[in-house]
Amino acid sequence: MATTLQAEARFSQILQCPICLETFKRPKVLPCGHTYCASCLQSHISNTVTISGTPQPRFPCPVCRADTCSYGPNINNEQWAESLPVNFIVSSLFDVQVGIKARKVCGQCVEQEKESLAICLCKDCFQYMCKTCRRYHDGFPSLRRHVVVNLSEDDQSYSVIPDLSAMEICPRHSGESIKFYCGDHKIMCCNTCGFLEHRKCDQVLMIEDMLKSFDDKKRSKELDENLCKFEEHLKHIVHKIKILADAIQKDKTDILEHIHSLKAQLIAKIQALEDNVIASLESNYKSENLNLLTHEAKGKSLITAIGSDRTKLELLMIHGSEVQKFIMVHNMDQNQPRYFRAISEYQKDIKEVRMTFDADKTFQTFVNTNNEHGNVNLIFKEFDCSPFPGAFETQFQRDTGSGTVRTPLNERKAVKVSEFNVKVSPDTNLCFISDILHLMDSRILLTDYGNSKIKMFGQDYKYQDSMTLQAKPRCACALSDTEVAVRIPYQKTIQIIGIKDKLLKIREIRSRLQCWGIAVVNDQFVVTTNRDEHQVLILDMHGKEIRSVRENSYENDQLIGPVFIKQDKTKSAVYITYHAGNKLLAHDMTWNVLFTYMNQNLSGPAGIDTDREGNIYLCGFSSHCVQQISAEGKLIKTLISKKEETMYPLMIRFNRNNDSFIVTYDECDIVEVYDLRV
Repeated sequence: MATTLQAEARFSQILQCPICLETFKRPKVLPCGHTYCASCLQSHISNTVTISGTPQPRFPCPVCRADTCSYGPNINNEQWAESLPVNFIVSSLFDVQVGIKARKVCGQCVEQEKESLAICLCKDCFQYMCKTCRRYHDGFPSLRRHVVVNLSEDDQSYSVIPDLSAMEICPRHSGESIKFYCGDHKIMCCNTCGFLEHRKCDQVLMIEDMLKSFDDKKRSKELDENLCKFEEHLKHIVHKIKILADAIQKDKTDILEHIHSLKAQLIAKIQALEDNVIASLESNYKSENLNLLTHEAKGKSLITAIGSDRTKLELLMIHGSEVQKFIMVHNMDQNQPRYFRAISEYQKDIKEVRMTFDADKTFQTFVNTNNEHGNVNLIFKEFDCSPFPGAFETQFQRDTGSGTVRTPLNERKAVKVSEFNVKVSPDTNLCFISDILHLMDSRILLTDYGNSKIKMFGQDYKYQDSMTLQAKPRCACALSDTEVAVRIPYQKTIQIIGIKDKLLKIREIRSRLQCWGIAVVNDQFVVTTNRDEHQVLILDMHGKEIRSVRENSYENDQLIGPVFIKQDKTKSAVYITYHAGNKLLAHDMTWNVLFTYMNQNLSGPAGIDTDREGNIYLCGFSSHCVQQISAEGKLIKTLISKKEETMYPLMIRFNRNNDSFIVTYDECDIVEVYDLRV
């Protein structure tokens, strides 16, 4: 039996909102099973479902990130939390918590303003009773069949019995009881739900029929065992994280000590450097200054001699006789060459000297923080939690027969799981699906080059809407959850299209050259120009050209016809296919070439994408294949090979939520859906 303190702690934990960490206020439950306060959930919705001012049809759970969709188009963001069902189990547990904390007193006596210690509990009346009231209770014939439980003085485990009847009420149709279970959608429903939403489903069963083969004790035991495994596994991960947190704290202390030591060493070296430079400065200054002072004194001596001659000449010209004047002028005239030689010799020995400070390249490299060789960097090694889930999944599969074992994607095969027709009315030409975008709400956007259209399909590949353009679209990229950019190469424009229930043109961006492939890299458009100067252009989000990229040896290296472009998921590399050059180039974020890929079995490289593990998938248009390539540019295997000469793989695009992908073909109304499987 749990003690009162243990029970109180247990219930306090259960009744705590994960967002505000306070006791639940009007608890609302999401389809994933997690519960939050209505106000906390509404704040979360307001912060996550509005992007660029446009409401979104779903929001992620704050704990498990599972999406919750709106029940209907008429429910706005401000009403979303209120429209969600109340968690009646949690609400009922409030009564249990009150019962645990409350003193076990007789309810009848309390009503009579008395206080008596309860000795028993009637589970039918939900009343605690003292010995006297128990006698009166049992005296009524209609109450004798009630189940009465005796309470011992130290038995603190029993409390108010929660009213769970509200669990049987449909959360979407107030007042209607849950009657059916839909196996197709894994959901319980009432009569109205069944008629409106599940009448076409194949596996709709009455709950009464399911109860005939339902072993609640066995299933609850299995669930409890699984939950225990989940709990133990999470405790193991949390313990590991605590160890890592302690290790990071120690790393911080060690790094600070190292920084202080490095600082002391640098200060000592700088001080020694300063002392040496100052000593050299003083020595050179003293030598050069003495030399200049000597020259200055010599120059002043010459000035004094010349000044003396000028004074004599001036006095003689006033007071001397004509003979004396003649003699003085003659003598001074004879002295002119002597003065000239003396000044020339004096001036020849004088050199203009200045002192400057010039640090060598090594020192400047260290001082210049903009130079990458002079930086001191912190290196963060990312904690990968995957070893724990991997081992857990294997154990869970062995113990319960469920779960999956993760096999690296480069060891899996491509298995075709379905296909669907993309030709819609009133298409007159064969479809030429040149690009695919998976939207956040699981819809798919296709650019149909053959029919000059953008087409939108639902999660089940059912047609929803399309937009006809004035010219043929080539490729597209997502700007946000509500906007995409579509390239119209022959008009040299980029069309910005809004995505809601319908497709809507928002604005147009013009470019200097034709735009074929497009991606958004570092908040800039990167577009390929195909044979229009064989360049890659970098534009700002308004279309202003920032720079162009083209290898100097593009003709010799056959880097011609850049078309498709893709940034990898780590945002550290950009891949571009050169259709006419039969090559794939990988660039880093400063447009240096990381590697060049070409293969004898690959011809006409076209569409390109990457999976969640970084492997590259490249369509060989003319070679009728799809190749799987490593992130280092090495061929792993030919994933898909088409024997039909009419099947020209054009574009490949992975689903953002799993390991399935879509492949389109030149002039073909059918697109294929594949999955990577062992």
